Amino acid sequence: MKTLLIPAAAALLLGGCVNLSGAMKEDPTADQFYVLDTRYFQFCKGETRRCQELTTIVSVRYKLGPIEEAYGESVKGPNYPASLARLILTPPDGSYQTEPVDADKRYYRIPVNSKTDTVWNTLDAAYGSIYR
Repeated sequence: MKTLLIPAAAALLLGGCVNLSGAMKEDPTADQFYVLDTRYFQFCKGETRRCQELTTIVSVRYKLGPIEEAYGESVKGPNYPASLARLILTPPDGSYQTEPVDADKRYYRIPVNSKTDTVWNTLDAAYGSIYR
């Protein structure tokens, strides 16, 4: 009888430790919008810590083609990160609107769409994301 109880008790105890489904889910805002930090030039998925550094484009300018094609405008120097941030904030064709989320207008909520997804995917493919 004791040999039967030990595995059953172990299964009960471990069952509570293995259920990580809630902890493994990503923030639901990640698919709803991006956030652009205009001070540190970080482009993040929703309110998560999954971010891209716009400053990395300085070393991979040759990979900006998809972004420039999507927006119909070049990312220009000498301050490439600021130029890309301006494209994201104010698309030349006016296809979407952005909104500041703080009084200092440092953070902006950017809608998820084909243009902003192109920025994310291009930066991710070129350099990879960071976690802040």
